[in-house]
Amino acid sequence: MATLSVTRISLSLSLITLTAFFFTPSTAQTKCNINSVYQLGDSLADAGNVIRTPGASIIFRADRSPYGSTFFNRPTGRFSNGRVIIDFITQSLQLPFLNAYLDRGAAFTQGVNFAVAGGTALNTSFWTARNIRLPTWNTPLANQLGWFKTHLQSTCGSRCADSLKNTLIVMGEWGGNDYYNGFFQNKQIPEVRTYVPNVVAGIMRGIKDVIQLGATRFLVPGIYPLGCLPLYLTSFPDNNTGAYDQMGCLRNYNDFASYHNRYVSRAIANLQREFPNVSIVYGDFYGSLLTVMRSASSFGFDQNTLLSACCGTGGRYNFNFRTVCGAAGINVCSNPARYVHWDGIHLTDEAHRRMTDILVNDMLSKFRCAV
Repeated sequence: MATLSVTRISLSLSLITLTAFFFTPSTAQTKCNINSVYQLGDSLADAGNVIRTPGASIIFRADRSPYGSTFFNRPTGRFSNGRVIIDFITQSLQLPFLNAYLDRGAAFTQGVNFAVAGGTALNTSFWTARNIRLPTWNTPLANQLGWFKTHLQSTCGSRCADSLKNTLIVMGEWGGNDYYNGFFQNKQIPEVRTYVPNVVAGIMRGIKDVIQLGATRFLVPGIYPLGCLPLYLTSFPDNNTGAYDQMGCLRNYNDFASYHNRYVSRAIANLQREFPNVSIVYGDFYGSLLTVMRSASSFGFDQNTLLSACCGTGGRYNFNFRTVCGAAGINVCSNPARYVHWDGIHLTDEAHRRMTDILVNDMLSKFRCAV
């Protein structure tokens, strides 16, 4: 084996030091002065709230193995084999993982996770009026905001505005369940598109509500490219000519997701003009996931299983809605780090890590922090 000279070692150490100075999470924390994070949303961010929700009946059993098997070595209520995006965001800021709000024995010194799987941006009454049924235990944005305000009142009281200046609020992802419930109950894309202005307006109302409390930094994620998720590919087939794009994703559902995301981006721009001293950053979940999928091999993923679930059974996409991950006898791939999709709608720990690298760099640059 060749040996390195002292000069080469010194040079290597210098480069490592410089890289660490400019790119480490601790630098980002110092520059941004973010010392706590609050997450609201659905199963893409849930860290254990739904499994503690009375009466909740979930299809994807995040309270059972093999959920959590790669990183935590046990199910935690996260809908992945390991960490979700918010976990990587907090790590990038040198903060601990956020505990679920309903985990009453947990510590909440540097933030709280209020996200609940299945949560909608709009209240159940909006969907009932449109003949769309939601679970009785649905915990929409308004309810999670209620939890947030209760938490603040019990921790900082009249001093909350000052403490919120050094926090990051992750507002969602919101909208995925609002639309999914419509699609699953046989609503067609043209009708579901009419819901988008209402859903986005609900998200913006939530942001304004938290701005009034004193928060000054927001990350507002868009929704995933729905047509690339095994659940959509299997449950909502599109038989129109040329319906699939070059990656094999359903074009119509991706176009719908893009429509929602453009609406969110425009609404953020309008809100930013209304509150010029608040930083509101769009989190491009759609673009970051597509980037990972388009360069799958370079990120270490298996190109041959790009649209397949790691944990599941049956058919081209290893997904069957009647028998999903967490059920008895379900197969799990031998190397989840080579898969983007975990259970057919949620992603793997490794996919979340790769996406968050993209998201955090974009977010910190827009917050005018070191990246």
